[in-house]
Amino acid sequence: MPLSSILKQIQADDQLWDATLSQCSFYKSGEVVYEQDTQMKHAYFVSKGLLKIYRVGSRGEQQIVRLIKTGDLFGFHSLLGDEPEVTACESLTDSEVCLIPGEAFKKSISMNKDLADLLIKKTCDELKHSYNSLVELSQRTVRGRLANLLLKLQDLFHTAANEPIPLVISRLDMARWIGTSKESVSRLITEFKNDEIIRFDRRELIIMNKEKLERIIMLS
Repeated sequence: MPLSSILKQIQADDQLWDATLSQCSFYKSGEVVYEQDTQMKHAYFVSKGLLKIYRVGSRGEQQIVRLIKTGDLFGFHSLLGDEPEVTACESLTDSEVCLIPGEAFKKSISMNKDLADLLIKKTCDELKHSYNSLVELSQRTVRGRLANLLLKLQDLFHTAANEPIPLVISRLDMARWIGTSKESVSRLITEFKNDEIIRFDRRELIIMNKEKLERIIMLS
């Protein structure tokens, strides 16, 4: 479900959109946008950049849930549910994030059935991806999980075959996303490079053989 549809509905409410654009903040790479268990009083809109949504476990380890990029809306689940946020958010690149005022947002939703329906669909879509991720973590090998992550990055940036993907996520964050160690990720990346499945350096990733990655996922 295209996020642009949601943004068009928000932008149609001139007062709400003007208030959103008046409350934008800049975050450098590594800066936290909000902490886990925050009581939300607004939603967020990514004006520019890339950020990670993650949850911190009982031992302080991070589990990345998803990445969000320019044009994405987030943080509205706990606002609408009137409960503390179960995740945290950190900027991966220099980013600009705008606040959507909570009460004005709720009012706009109550008066705009199309916006309400789109937010429900977005929530369902995110829930489906969360279920798929749970199954992947419990049933797929680390090799298969990394192969799947590389294809997710290609989809995230809408890059074609043999087109460079900006490498804005570290090997540590890759490990946090797929539930393994940084050392395991580094070892598997080396294997993928040696097998000429990918080209990988500090700044970019190129998927050279998507079919092999898909085969690894199937066999895992």
